[in-house]
Amino acid sequence: MGDIVRKCKNERFVGWYVRYIDSDGRRKQRASHQPSFALARRFLLQIEGRIARGLVGIPEKTQSALTVAALCTRWLEEYRNPKVKDLARYRKHSRLGLRRVLPQLGALPLAQLTAREVEKARDRLMVRYPAANTVRAALRPLSAALSWAVREGLVNHNPVRGVSLPPRVQSLEYLAADDAARLLQTAKERAGGNGERGDLGLQATSHFIAVALALHTGLRRGELMGLRWTDVDLEAQRLTVARSFAALPKGGQPRHLRLPAALIPLLRDWRRRCPATAEGVVCPARAAGRFRMSSGRSDHGLKGLLRAAGCPPLRRGWHSLRHTFASMFIRAGGNLVALQQILGHTDMKMTLAYAHLAPDFLAQDMERIHYPLNQTADADGAAAAQAASEGAVDLSDGRRRKDGRRFRGIDPGHFPRVRSGRL
Repeated sequence: MGDIVRKCKNERFVGWYVRYIDSDGRRKQRASHQPSFALARRFLLQIEGRIARGLVGIPEKTQSALTVAALCTRWLEEYRNPKVKDLARYRKHSRLGLRRVLPQLGALPLAQLTAREVEKARDRLMVRYPAANTVRAALRPLSAALSWAVREGLVNHNPVRGVSLPPRVQSLEYLAADDAARLLQTAKERAGGNGERGDLGLQATSHFIAVALALHTGLRRGELMGLRWTDVDLEAQRLTVARSFAALPKGGQPRHLRLPAALIPLLRDWRRRCPATAEGVVCPARAAGRFRMSSGRSDHGLKGLLRAAGCPPLRRGWHSLRHTFASMFIRAGGNLVALQQILGHTDMKMTLAYAHLAPDFLAQDMERIHYPLNQTADADGAAAAQAASEGAVDLSDGRRRKDGRRFRGIDPGHFPRVRSGRL
């Protein structure tokens, strides 16, 4: 129930105010702009009626004039966030997600967008798109747009927050150990074993170095293609992951890795022959007759290498090689905490997606705790207990209980009998 407050300032009547708990769960106080208590009471009842129907108590003027589709369009045009590395790509993916949900919610005024309406749209999406991640991808940009609208003062709350979403499905696409070895061998043969020289030979070697780095370090695609020679210290066997293409790596912080020994001779030989680029990248791509940093749209020869090696096609391309490294690392007995640092995960939950790949490794850990049972010590303990029993004073009086066991304890005869209540 709400309250009606008679507001005064400097002992002068200001007006009647109403206090209530809005549909977002927040307690609010607003001016009723009514001349009497009775009219303010009627105003409060109207507010409570709207809240009971799941609507906002007092709709803002901007809410009634702006639809969900218009808000999303404005968000895509005006949204800025320094944490987003590629804003154009972010907007592209957001548009793809909004295409699935706006046909259902786009015509609604913001004042009528409630959690119940979002739940109905979610249920319809789950029927049309069985994949849980597709439903999550459709509602994620809508929630981001509404959160931005809250910060801009366009809406009072975000109704998407609190709506239950289908659980995320982890997709760990990776190569088997034999397939990974065959892919690496095929890339090596194309790089140097086929006798190719010139730009084609350099391009094949760049592909081989990229595959070797991906399978030995687990770098992301952008980190791999954006790796500079200045980030590689062959003498100290140190690799600094400082960039993703031309931007900062995911998480915004560089990380330092130790170069595996198998990569040292490969990188040392490649450094002498690597084509020069403006960025000084380790794995340049050949395009339009010259070498440059690989773009986000290029697969850097991976599809052709997978076909030539007889490996299954990878839907996620280079990211699947990252999964391959992580899976082989865990199966070889690697530590999840160490893997988190290598992959650059900010949340351990992301690394735990690989925990199920180590059943044998976990089984060995479960055998670490051992409680030895010393048979000699047990025999000595039993003998000592028997000796103590034989040497103990028998306080029983020879009588037996009904169950056949002898009484033990203090002899009742040591106590005088009580007669007539006296000792």
